[in-house]
Amino acid sequence: MTEKAQTSTPKPGTLWLSGRIQSTQQVGTDKDDFPIIETIVVTPAADPYSHPNRYCIMSRSKIGKKDEDLTIEVEVQCRPWKDSKGRWHYPHYLWIE
Repeated sequence: MTEKAQTSTPKPGTLWLSGRIQSTQQVGTDKDDFPIIETIVVTPAADPYSHPNRYCIMSRSKIGKKDEDLTIEVEVQCRPWKDSKGRWHYPHYLWIE
């Protein structure tokens, strides 16, 4: 886990998130039997009339505890898949190594 000041320029394919951890749980294991952890981070709302954004960050280890504030750089990854009707889907995942 790498934490830097928000003023740092993100590398291509990455972005900085600042928010509060809403939840964290293990959702599976990888091919080498290492845990895959899902962390939901809530960012502040843009104004009093907006809803806060929620981001799901995947990692191989915990990045913090519930209700902990953090600023973290994440890598944006895409894993395309084809459904039963032959349509391609391109979901994006946020990962931390």
